[in-house]
Amino acid sequence: MQLLNIAFVATVFGLALAPLGTFGLPFGGLVLLVAVPYLTWKRGNSHPLVLFFLFFLLANLRYPLAFPDRQDVDEIEALNKRVVVTATVTQVESLADGRTRADLRVTGVSLRDEALPLSAPFQIRLYIGAGNIFLLPGDEIRLRSRLRKPRLFGTPGEFNWPRQLAGQGIAMTAWIKHTDEIEVLGNKTNSLLRCLYAWKGRVATLITSIMPTADAALVRSLVLGEGRVMPDQERDVLASAGISHLFAISGLHLGLIGWGLFSLFSRLYHSSPRLLSWRPPQRVLPYFLVPILFGYLMLTGDAVATRRAFALVVLGATFLSMRYHINALQLLVSLAFLSLLLNPLLLWQAGWQLSFAGAAGIVFWHPRFSKLCKGRSVLLRYPVQLLMVTGAATLATLPLVLLNFHLLAPAGLPANLVAVPMVALLALPIGLLGMAVLPFCQPVAEQLFIFDGFILNVLVRFSEWLIALPGLGSHMVFLSRLQYLSIGLLVAALCSVATQPARKTLLLSVALLSFAMGLWLVQRGGSAAPLTITMFSVGQGESLLLQNDHGQTVLIDGGGLYSERFDVGERLVAPALAELGVNRLDAIVLTHDHPDHRKGLEFVLDHFKVGEVWAAKPLANLNAAFAAAVQRNGGVFRVAESGWSELPFGLGTPLRVFSPAIGRLSENDSSLVVFCGLNPDNGLLLTGDLEAKGVGILLQEEFGPVSLLKLPHHGSRHSATRQLIARFRPAACFVSAGFRNSYHLPAQSLVNYLEEEGIPLFRTDLQGTVRASFASDGWHFSLWENGLFR
Repeated sequence: MQLLNIAFVATVFGLALAPLGTFGLPFGGLVLLVAVPYLTWKRGNSHPLVLFFLFFLLANLRYPLAFPDRQDVDEIEALNKRVVVTATVTQVESLADGRTRADLRVTGVSLRDEALPLSAPFQIRLYIGAGNIFLLPGDEIRLRSRLRKPRLFGTPGEFNWPRQLAGQGIAMTAWIKHTDEIEVLGNKTNSLLRCLYAWKGRVATLITSIMPTADAALVRSLVLGEGRVMPDQERDVLASAGISHLFAISGLHLGLIGWGLFSLFSRLYHSSPRLLSWRPPQRVLPYFLVPILFGYLMLTGDAVATRRAFALVVLGATFLSMRYHINALQLLVSLAFLSLLLNPLLLWQAGWQLSFAGAAGIVFWHPRFSKLCKGRSVLLRYPVQLLMVTGAATLATLPLVLLNFHLLAPAGLPANLVAVPMVALLALPIGLLGMAVLPFCQPVAEQLFIFDGFILNVLVRFSEWLIALPGLGSHMVFLSRLQYLSIGLLVAALCSVATQPARKTLLLSVALLSFAMGLWLVQRGGSAAPLTITMFSVGQGESLLLQNDHGQTVLIDGGGLYSERFDVGERLVAPALAELGVNRLDAIVLTHDHPDHRKGLEFVLDHFKVGEVWAAKPLANLNAAFAAAVQRNGGVFRVAESGWSELPFGLGTPLRVFSPAIGRLSENDSSLVVFCGLNPDNGLLLTGDLEAKGVGILLQEEFGPVSLLKLPHHGSRHSATRQLIARFRPAACFVSAGFRNSYHLPAQSLVNYLEEEGIPLFRTDLQGTVRASFASDGWHFSLWENGLFR
C-alpha cells in the first residue's frame, strides 16, 4: 500500500505540473529533490524513488495526449459557418429557464449538401435555447449550427473550460435557438439507458406540473440529479449556507437506497431457513443491490460523486463476500488512482476533487472523533458525530472549494446540523418513495412529491434566515495559486499533527505550516518594472490593469459581454486580479458607459476594495447597476472635468486623464483618455473607444511622447487611428477584441497598415492577455500562456 500511495502522489504531481508545459519540468525536479531524502530515509532503498519518478513522468507525458489534434475538427472550426450535422444523442440534461443541454456523437457533417470528411465520429455539446424536451439517448437527429472548438479567453486565473470538456470527451460545441430546429431521423436502440431517460422525463414532468417552479426544481435536483434546473436564487442561497452538496447526487443517495433495500431484503432472507443455512445475507444481498444502484446511477446522470460511491459499493460487496478486510482510506486512494489512470483530466474536475477529498476527510478523522463520542448518550452522540463529520469534510474540501468556487460559507457547520438530518431522514426518503410508488399509484406519488417540495422549501427559508445572521453570510474569496496552495498545505499540516505525536510527524507538520505561511505572505501585487500594463483578454470588450513598482494599481474598464449568463467581472477580471496578487485597487477608471467596458466592473466593485472611481459623467447619469455598485463599495467617486485631470496617486509618474467636451459627442467620442509620460522618449496612451471626432479633439492637445498606443475603439477603421500613428510613431500598438467577433475588429485594413509601417500589433483575440513592462530600454511584451507570462 505504501508503493500505491507513492504512485498516486507522483501521478497527482505529474498531472498538476503538466499544464505549465516545459516549465513544469523544473518544478518537477524540485518535487523530486524534496521527495528523494524523505522516500529513501523512510524506506531505506531507492525503489520508492524510482517508482515516484516513473509515475511522475508518465502522468506528465500523458497530459498533452488528452488533447488529441484532429485535422478534420480543425477544418470544421476554420470554416466558421453553419453546417448540417447528423448525430446520435448520448446524453440529455435540462437546464434553468427552459434551456437544454445535449451531448451528441457526430457521424456526419456537410456544407451546401457536400459531405465533409471525418476521420472518426466525435462528441459535441449542443445547447438549446428553448422548446419542449423530446430527445432521448439513441435518437438519430439532424440539425444546422455553427460548430466551435472550446477555447480559453486567455486570462490569468481563468477556469479552463476546454479542459473540462476534454475530460468529458467533448471536442466541439454548438447552439440552436429552439428544439424545432432539430429533425429526428429515428433511433438506433431501445437500450436500458433510453428507457431510464424516458422514465426520468415522466417523473420530471409530473413534479413540474404539481408544484411551484422553485419547489419543483429542488425536488428534481435532489431526487433526479437535475441540479442545473434550479433557479439562480435558490442555488446561491444553498451555496451560501454550505449545503448545496446535499442536492447533488452522491454517496448519501446510494447509501440510503442501499441501506433501505438491504434492510428489506434481509428480512425476507431471514424468513428462509434454507437461505440462512446456505450463506449469511451480508455475503449475498450486496450483489443483488448492485444492479439497482447501477440503474439509479445511470438515471441521475452518472455524476462523478455517484460513480465513486457506486465503485465503493461494488468493491465493498466483493471484499465482504471474500471476507477480505481493507483500509477504507487505502480503498479511496486506489479508486482515485485508478480513475486518474483511466482519465487523467479528472484531476481538474471539481466533482472528482470534492468527492474524494470529502470522503477521505471523513474516513481519516472518523477513528479520531469516534473516541470522543464513545460511551456518551445517543442524544449527545448523534449531534457531536454529525458536527465532526461535517467539520472533517469541510476542512478537507476547503482549499478545493475556494479554488473552484471562490466561496467561503461560515454558515456551513450550523446549516448542515439541520440540513443533513432533514434531507437524509425526510426529504430524500420521501422523494425516492414517491418515485417507487409512481408506477402503482400516481396520486400517492404526487402527494409525496408535494410534501417533499414543502420540506425543501422550509430548508431554503431556514438557510436564508441563517446566512442573514451577523458573521454567517458567505464571502467571495479570490486568491492567487500560491495562496490556494498555502491553504492546502495548512490543512495537510493539521492532518499530519493528528496522525501521530511522533517526532518526525511533528517536524513534517511544522515544515508544512512554515511553508504555507511563507507562500501566503508572498506579495505579488506590485510590478518589478517602473510601469506594467496588462490588457486582459475579455472577449469583445476591454479591461486594462496598470501597476507600478510601489504596489499601486489602477483598473481601466472591466469588460462585459452582452450575455446575461456570463459575468466577465466574476469569471475573468476578478480571478485575473487575484492571480496577479491584486487585492485592492487604488482607482478604477470607466472610460465610457458602454456594457463592454462597464459590466465587469460591477462585480469587481462588490468584491475588491477601491480607493477612487473616475468617470466622464456624474454618478446619476451612469448605468443604475454600476452606480449602485460604486455606492456599495464606498470609494470616492470623481467626475473627470473637460480637459486634463491628474490622478493624485500618480503610479510613480503623473497619470493624466483627458475628457473631451461631452456636449453633442457620442458616448464613444466622450471616452476618457489615459496618458502616462515615462521619460522624454516613452509614454503610454490609452484611447478608450474614441472615433474620428474624439481623436480629432485629442490631437488638438499638446502631450507626448507615445511609444505604446492602445488602438481606439478596438481597432475600428472609423477611429482615425492613422492620424495618431502619423503624429506619435509608437514603437508598438495593442488592441482588445473578441475572437472572430461579428464586428470584424480590428479592421484588416488597419492591421495591414501597421504591418506596412513596421509597427508590431499585439491583440487579445489571437494572443490572449498581453502584458507590457517598461524598462530603461523600452517596452517588453509577454503573453499569458499555460499559466505563466512568457
